[in-house]
Amino acid sequence: MRRKSKYEIEMDFTRAISQAQELERLADDLSRIANNGVETSLLVLKNCWKGDASGSIELAGKKATAEIYKTADELMRVSRNIRATADLVYRAEKNAVDLCI
Repeated sequence: MRRKSKYEIEMDFTRAISQAQELERLADDLSRIANNGVETSLLVLKNCWKGDASGSIELAGKKATAEIYKTADELMRVSRNIRATADLVYRAEKNAVDLCI
């Protein structure tokens, strides 16, 4: 197995952190959509749609909003795991390079 250079270790770590940040951005976007876009749309729909199915539509919208929030939370959890794993690997690889020099 080929040893990584310090530069490669730094680049891999930077790439992992960048990917974690992208997941966090996506999670924030999803939360914002659920909070603003979906909620606003549901309110408009509720105010405009009067009839037997209006309660069902409102319930379906609330379930969809909850699923969006759940997905955003899962993305944040994955991001935290990527960060933690990247940190562990980074430190281990840096220590290995330092020991071999």
